[in-house]
Amino acid sequence: MKKVKSESQKELTYLPYLDGWRGIAIIMVLLGHFTNLGATYELGRFGVSVFFVLSGFLMSRILFIKKVPLSIFYRRRFARILPAFLLYVFVVFLGGWLFLNEFHQDEFFSTVFFLRTYFPDSSIFKSYIPIGHLWSLNVEEHCYIILSLVSLLAIRFSELMARITLTICSILCVIFFIFYQYNPPAIYQSLAFSRTEVAAFPLLLSCSIFLWLNKFPIKIPSIVPVITLMGALSLAPSATLTTSLFSYITISALLAISVNTLNFAPKWIITILSNTVLRWFGICSYSIYLWQQIFYLANRYTKDWIFYDRNYYFIVGIFASILVGSFSFYFFEQPVRKWLSGKKS
Repeated sequence: MKKVKSESQKELTYLPYLDGWRGIAIIMVLLGHFTNLGATYELGRFGVSVFFVLSGFLMSRILFIKKVPLSIFYRRRFARILPAFLLYVFVVFLGGWLFLNEFHQDEFFSTVFFLRTYFPDSSIFKSYIPIGHLWSLNVEEHCYIILSLVSLLAIRFSELMARITLTICSILCVIFFIFYQYNPPAIYQSLAFSRTEVAAFPLLLSCSIFLWLNKFPIKIPSIVPVITLMGALSLAPSATLTTSLFSYITISALLAISVNTLNFAPKWIITILSNTVLRWFGICSYSIYLWQQIFYLANRYTKDWIFYDRNYYFIVGIFASILVGSFSFYFFEQPVRKWLSGKKS
């Protein structure tokens, strides 16, 4: 057992193993998109859940422990998210206009303002351009707003109010999930799982767990973050996150517990997560995640080509995603973010 220490007593220092956690997430997304095995489709969704629970953990530290003013919080979030996002959106919409002779103004603006999973009344996954994966960024941005409002509750009333509110919000996500199973949205609308009121569950649950553990620090056996992560990973290949209530709740809960107890993990787990390769993937993960969608959709459209080979495309698709994503990170995302925020957020 390790000595328990409340998060509020610690400095919010850089934790290298969290970049390794991000690395696992983006690797799962790439495997889910490019292996072309039916069972691996959900690996992409699983990877997004890995991102979400980490985001909940980090945002909780920033808003409820460090208590960063919302003006600074939003400036740093925008500096991190918007430049690379807007570049990608402009490129793919320009490509749709130039090469497909299509440009839908309502879709463009709903995408730019993170509302594409709701408007217009057609599925984001059936768009003529590769923006299907941006559903997760919609959820992320909406959660920033939710968490910032909850942080105001904590300031105005008490942290107890914030903990209860986030717990209730997590439960409401499950209720919406069940509701949509029996009352699905209109056939042309986005899948219910991509909507914030459902998909925010792992992120909000992670926030809730973080705040409860911070208020009531307990002795966590070092095996807990290991078995919860391994449990989630073992369920991932066969999980049906978009249709199974069990997978939806269990995987999210296991990942949320794991990321919130990583500070208790054995040294060998921290060493693995902090290794150079995983950390590099984690550091470049956002840009890789954005640009991989182009090559993922290209895989669909090239299957009928005479020279198409699934095994080769697996390698080509992943390599191209990593190459373009890392180029975007080093020559655009990172320089612009530093210029806008003055430091890494």
